[in-house]
Amino acid sequence: MRSITVLLALLTLSWPVLGHHSVVAFYDQDRRVQIEGTVTEVFWRNPHTGFTIEVVNADGVVEEWVTEGNTTSELIRRGFSRDSVKVGDRVRAGGRVSRRGDRMIFGGPSHVLLPDGEEVPVRRTASSENEVALASAADAAGTGIFKVWSFETRYQLRNPFVLTPAAQEALDGYDARTDDPSLKCIPPGMPNAILNPYPIELIDEGDRIVQRIEEWGQQRVFHMSEEVRGQTRAPSHLGYSVGRWEGDRTLVVETTQFNWPYLDQDGRPMSEDVSMLERYTMSEDETELAYEIIITDPEYLVEPAIWDHTWFYKPGDEMLPGIEPGERFECELRDTDISIYR
Repeated sequence: MRSITVLLALLTLSWPVLGHHSVVAFYDQDRRVQIEGTVTEVFWRNPHTGFTIEVVNADGVVEEWVTEGNTTSELIRRGFSRDSVKVGDRVRAGGRVSRRGDRMIFGGPSHVLLPDGEEVPVRRTASSENEVALASAADAAGTGIFKVWSFETRYQLRNPFVLTPAAQEALDGYDARTDDPSLKCIPPGMPNAILNPYPIELIDEGDRIVQRIEEWGQQRVFHMSEEVRGQTRAPSHLGYSVGRWEGDRTLVVETTQFNWPYLDQDGRPMSEDVSMLERYTMSEDETELAYEIIITDPEYLVEPAIWDHTWFYKPGDEMLPGIEPGERFECELRDTDISIYR
């Protein structure tokens, strides 16, 4: 057994989790616990990595605790791997506790505790050797919009949702434990596909632009020729997208023809009549990509829902796979006796 004590905060981001399923539905944001024990299982799979830890409580009784955190690609990007924590390691973990009283936690402090008591931060910091630095204007000059854009700050909903009575009724009937598609390993549709804390890449293919999304390994196509406007296609979870340029630095994308039922990961409904308008605007120095998405739904929204975000260019940052380099994103849900999702 290694003598190092590892705080399992490497499982989670330092900002609130936005993707996969709604963490708030399963974990109490106001209650945190800390545990210490021996790792008995390492779960290195998507959409949530995790560990099983054997803990001896104050009464001398052995308990099994389960932790979960973010995707393998996020941990790889921060310099961790499948072997960073091994079965038999003595660890301490802390985070939000299960709302149902299960021995499960999400999140925790963000440092490594060495045997001599020294604490080593593991959160994202500009000085971290595993962190790719933001680009300067000189780094980005001439790279254009067609490159990998890295996540750095969280998305913001511009105004509170204003739902119709029918939408509110549907939301009231939503049960995250049974209705959340991600708990069946179903990749999210728009807009949640893009509203997650992971990089994207834009690729120029002439009469179309391909958008790669790191999380879930999804891909969208923006049709750029005038001939495609008004065409009818089979509805899909990502919709049918038509793009155009406003000037040299703003890509405008209009998307319709959806068959995805949810506006967000919390179960607000979305109808088949929804339309989405996106703007991707690159800064003059080519280091930032401002994003706006306006969602109009006459059946379920009294007013449009609008999110804002900014991606950043980091030279050398790449789209990472789901498991290890060269492999694709694959989803596998944990099956434990105390699974919070049962």
